[in-house]
Amino acid sequence: MTSIDIVTSALNEDGSIPELIKRLTSVLNAETNYTWRILIFDNGSSDNTWVEIKKSASSDVRIKGFRMSRTFTLDAALTAGIDVADADLAILMTSDMQDPPEAIPQLLRKYEEGYEQVLVRITRRDSVPLFRRLLSQGFYKIASWLTGGMLPELVSDFRLLTRRTYKSISQMRESHRFLRGLGAWVGFRTTYIELERPPRFAGQSSWLRSSLLSVVTYALKSIFSHSARPLMWVSGLGLMLSVLSVGGTVVMSITWIFGTVPFAGFGTIVALISLGFSLTMLCIGVLAQYLALVYDEVKQRPIYIIAEETE
Repeated sequence: MTSIDIVTSALNEDGSIPELIKRLTSVLNAETNYTWRILIFDNGSSDNTWVEIKKSASSDVRIKGFRMSRTFTLDAALTAGIDVADADLAILMTSDMQDPPEAIPQLLRKYEEGYEQVLVRITRRDSVPLFRRLLSQGFYKIASWLTGGMLPELVSDFRLLTRRTYKSISQMRESHRFLRGLGAWVGFRTTYIELERPPRFAGQSSWLRSSLLSVVTYALKSIFSHSARPLMWVSGLGLMLSVLSVGGTVVMSITWIFGTVPFAGFGTIVALISLGFSLTMLCIGVLAQYLALVYDEVKQRPIYIIAEETE
């Protein structure tokens, strides 16, 4: 029989864990051709999430809990999950029921057709404010464009991966984890199912509580970690401005030689200087982002730390 490891991360989800286990158990027990385990990672919760996980683990040997030493990113917690997993298939999902367990049979049917990655594309997410939805759509379009279409649009972390696929992803130990990008990079035969994202079962979304600055910073790091095109653009911009500067110098020199000084263009000169400084600071900012990614990599810190696990 084919084995499945369900990998999920929980952050302050004590109101959702019992329902999650109930619905997962119901769905998975109906798949009689598969054996299964549930691996739940408490990602630094401050409520009773770990208590609920231990309670569930004590009642069913197929449920195993892990408590992270602090709150890491969702991608880091899911990385811990695929590191621990050893089944034929791994299904990654969140624990708030916005990744509905009832969609798992659709993932399995696609796997049975021969696919090694089955991704979930979100068609609607009405529970997310309009501005955040627009930001998300913009991020995916820019990321897809910068990576030559490698990063698919509007996919979530909810996905099915064969053992060969998730072990390939696990081999990449980049500090900045963006599993959707890593999954696209490893390739293998991939398909999609489409879902409307339901509202949370309980509690509040930690992503929606995050500041706009932190969301944009994470998005930029995710793009920069999978594309070097911005660096090439910076080089091209520098070359273009250098050519324009030389041309401008020649024109001004000719004007000065023939005895006219166009001081009336003072405003234009100031505007060009301001524009030049702005573009310079933009280029330095792009380079700084890449330098920060390199800095994180050379420290070689662990991606996550597990503090405790259930018996």
